[in-house]
Amino acid sequence: MTAPTSQTNEIRDDNLPAPVRDVVLRFVTERPLSEGSGAGIERWSVQAAVAKASQDAERPVGELHLVAVDLVRSVDPWAALDSSNDDLAHIGDTVFDMNTGQLSEMLDSSIPRGGDRLLILDRVELEPAWQGHNLAALLVAESLDQLRPGCRVALCLPAPLERRPDETDEQYQSSVERMRHVWSQVGFRPFRDGVWLLEPNSGALDASLRRLRSRHGLTA
Repeated sequence: MTAPTSQTNEIRDDNLPAPVRDVVLRFVTERPLSEGSGAGIERWSVQAAVAKASQDAERPVGELHLVAVDLVRSVDPWAALDSSNDDLAHIGDTVFDMNTGQLSEMLDSSIPRGGDRLLILDRVELEPAWQGHNLAALLVAESLDQLRPGCRVALCLPAPLERRPDETDEQYQSSVERMRHVWSQVGFRPFRDGVWLLEPNSGALDASLRRLRSRHGLTA
């Protein structure tokens, strides 16, 4: 994802392919029968699109991918993440104890008790015409708001573990800073080893969502 640049004024609809108020989110998850009912790992995709009018085709805006981990039902969430992509494996190594498969003592003791689910933001992809308008932060905040019931903590890695072969040090660092700016607008804060966290029921997400919706001219 190309992270949007920092802006301070309300986003104007005439700079976008369509008004943000016309964007809808569709939440989709799968439950493979082969994994049984107690796997405790859900993979969500959140599809953002401009709602079709009359006979017009629905126009894609972007897609978010998240992983929800049930800390009670999942026997070994560390192993589940370790077998995923490199970014999720790194998050798993950072927040879980590889010996027990459960939350590390450092994370467990640093966040309030309450809730048995953990949300991980895997990736965000926006169509080129929608990039650079501060929309990624809004879509992430809206998605976390929908999925946060029972969630104790949300996690993300606001920078790729590896940079593109053609990127210079300056370009890579600039990209990292833009991405961190996006996630900080949602309410994420640094935890350790590049992983950031957000306690979605602490009030920080609500405050961020109000600011982001206001910037796009939406009812808070």
